[in-house]
Amino acid sequence: MSIEGLRLSRIALAASAATWLAATPATAQESTESENIGVADIVVTAQKREENLQDTPISIVALSAETLEEKGIGSLSDLFTGAIPSIRIAPFVGRVSAVSIGMRGLVPVDATQVSRDPTVGIYIDSVYLGRVSGLGMELADIERIEVLRGPQGTLFGRNTIGGAISVVSKKPTGEASVDLKAGIGNYRGRSFAAHVNLPEAAGLSVKVDGVFEGRGGLVENPLGSALDYGEVKRYGFKISALWRLADNLSLLYAYDLSRDKSTGYYHYITASTQSPAVTPSFIKLDTGRVRTGRFGFPVFRNPQEAKGHSLTAEWDVSDALTIRSISAWRNLDSTQLDTDEGSNTTWGPNRRFARLSYANVKQNQFSQEVQLVGDVGELKFVVGAYYFEEEGQDEAIVYSLGTLNSTLTGVNFFPAPSPDGGATRLPDRAAQVDVKSKALFGQATWSPEALRGLHITAGARYTDDHKDGRLLFIAGVNPNLDFVFDSSRIDPMATIAYDFSEDINAYVKWSRAYRAGGANTRSVILRTFGEEELTAWEAGVKADLFDRRLRVNIAAYMSRLSNQQVDFLNPVFISNTETVNAPEKRKIKGIEADITLVPVRGLSLSANYVYTDAPPTPVQNIFTGVIEQASSAFTPKHAASFSADYVFPAFSFGELRAYVGLDTAGNYIPNGTVTVKADKALLLNGRLTLGDIDLGGVGELEVALWGKNLTNATYNLFDFRIPGRTTATLYNEPRTYGLEARAKF
Repeated sequence: MSIEGLRLSRIALAASAATWLAATPATAQESTESENIGVADIVVTAQKREENLQDTPISIVALSAETLEEKGIGSLSDLFTGAIPSIRIAPFVGRVSAVSIGMRGLVPVDATQVSRDPTVGIYIDSVYLGRVSGLGMELADIERIEVLRGPQGTLFGRNTIGGAISVVSKKPTGEASVDLKAGIGNYRGRSFAAHVNLPEAAGLSVKVDGVFEGRGGLVENPLGSALDYGEVKRYGFKISALWRLADNLSLLYAYDLSRDKSTGYYHYITASTQSPAVTPSFIKLDTGRVRTGRFGFPVFRNPQEAKGHSLTAEWDVSDALTIRSISAWRNLDSTQLDTDEGSNTTWGPNRRFARLSYANVKQNQFSQEVQLVGDVGELKFVVGAYYFEEEGQDEAIVYSLGTLNSTLTGVNFFPAPSPDGGATRLPDRAAQVDVKSKALFGQATWSPEALRGLHITAGARYTDDHKDGRLLFIAGVNPNLDFVFDSSRIDPMATIAYDFSEDINAYVKWSRAYRAGGANTRSVILRTFGEEELTAWEAGVKADLFDRRLRVNIAAYMSRLSNQQVDFLNPVFISNTETVNAPEKRKIKGIEADITLVPVRGLSLSANYVYTDAPPTPVQNIFTGVIEQASSAFTPKHAASFSADYVFPAFSFGELRAYVGLDTAGNYIPNGTVTVKADKALLLNGRLTLGDIDLGGVGELEVALWGKNLTNATYNLFDFRIPGRTTATLYNEPRTYGLEARAKF
């Protein structure tokens, strides 16, 4: 089957239990009642070639476009709810568009600095994104998201010790079509998306995508002229052109631009160690979610912009060899303007009050990858080369919006935000970092004909990383501090897989990956730290049982993390943190189970369960000298997701489909070096869709009613505790619901 045919087949069937999440029950062809009901095959590209998910010896899940829509996932930040239990994702303190993403107990608390790297690699159409800032923006027209769990050092490169997330966009079809979607929701929610395919001309196919999402604030601001907290305003567009120069040669160009102008989160004050004598009269400890803030403060938008060009060339030299080139340039400009509403301030008469944190990250990156994908006799192979170059700058300034009055009953606001340290302290910190990474990689799978069913895979990646950076300012003064990080290493992997039958296979995998070192730009001395290294064993079974009505994929892993990077907060100056490498190796193990059941025609049930055993490791706090236990942030021991999807018998006017999902997770430590745990989570979501409504033969209409967190459950995503001051808490989003209409022509 051709690549295009595979993709169209997947789109037609993907909602049929394409993944553990919400398998669509259209898994069997419905031309006759006698045909079998079963779980559909899913095509993924986790090994740089299109393969059946069940034949890929990796713990992996894939979310189709239909599944993403059912779960209401339009950006990576939508995964805060735990819709994919394997992925641990949370906002970074006050930064609306910056998220911390991890898997298997490997979650970075602070990867927003241009000198720091993530533990999970994010790839958009095979292009690695070097920064976590900007990841909260809306995604365009997505074909699927693949989640590769565990170290992916061979084919996906550096900084993938936890795993990789690969987002695959829909390509131009060359056939004229228009796909329009508009929606409204509570909190003045509104959304719009347009996807237009132009007819092919002279071998050139063009596609244009545009998306917009807006929402009013979740917490109203008593200052009537100001913005509310938690407002959403995101939009973007993408244009892609596929030029087929010949039957075996194509060029795919894409340009995308995303902008985010959302406002910051509301900081709940849930605990305080400050004296009641200095506590402002308008501050009461919060015991749950509120609709109106404690006092009227100026609230600012957080402008983010991400854009980029990519060019993918693919040449099928023969049936046995494909050469692929992926060139990309990306630019990021991300600004944080986060107010704390007094939660991080030392209270007292006439003291500065209402901290405004300004931070800006600017980044340019260029990457070039060349792949040779081959299939010769008993051998399948991928070999290639990779180059990555990044220039990044970040700066931060702490302002105050005003002072408490002498009676502690109100705030005297400044005409404009005032620097906390005076005009001579601007900026409080600023840094610049340059990164260059070069790599050679290869992976080959041998499937000997004499030992039918056996597959032996070996691979390795050679990486040469270089970072050099400098602190430009500390408290408005150039400290003349710089750092250099160099690493040259080989990370191997090996897998043995065996097909017991067409429907049952098992594998054992050993791999190694690493996360680059560097320096902490929040450090007043630019303290350096070394790279992390992870080695892991993984064993898995993938089975389609009972005439393909039941799919059970189970993986167990055991990993060993060396030189874990641990952050410590300065209790005197909260903007100062230091990073050290833990001296002891850390063992992490777990189980991942993905189950899909199609008991009868039209009904699909799915469950995913993740167990993570990540004991803490002892590390000496660099500020206090005390040995503390460093844990995995945002990592519950148990997390699960359940869903049911039912397609009712067809009506004369359309098809009715119902989806119900339940996401749950145990409590967790939100910061690796604190002991207070966040709450357990249990979220109920649903969607009711009436589709296939004929529009007079020119198109189809679909109408959907959706809801998230239907029970309006409240739990804390994290607590930011400052010794001697307060505990600021960020809650999950309240119940949201809305109505969508979609027309396809």
